[in-house]
Amino acid sequence: MTAYDSSSAFSRNILAVGIRQELTRLGFGIIDLPGTKETVFAKPSTRLAGVEIRVFSTIEGSAVRASGDDSIKVCAVYTGGDRPRGLFKERRVFRTGQLEEIPGRVRDRIKLTAAELAGVETCDCGAPKGTSKAGKKYCMALCWTR
Repeated sequence: MTAYDSSSAFSRNILAVGIRQELTRLGFGIIDLPGTKETVFAKPSTRLAGVEIRVFSTIEGSAVRASGDDSIKVCAVYTGGDRPRGLFKERRVFRTGQLEEIPGRVRDRIKLTAAELAGVETCDCGAPKGTSKAGKKYCMALCWTR
């Protein structure tokens, strides 16, 4: 086991390779999101149309960012409407500990996201229901506005 060292270019490259391999093995592909410098991976939900799981990987180029202030993020996003809307997010994956364990923690967050997607309510129109800031459920496709 090798400890991750954010100040080491070699360590950052090895972590980037490990994350890419794990996400590719899980069926994720790279998507282009305007305004993001990092590599973002996404995979469509098999249960809900227009929903995808996204992983904000902290990979820039061939290595993860050197800064230890950020983390890997996993979330579910509804992309079926006029603009993407966040459905929910999981706890962050901090890039600390053993190099070999970090991609596994990303995989665990993805599994939690998939499990949570299995319990998402859907509207009559088929779109998922999100939770507003006030705690009320609403259709992510905003079908009541049409």
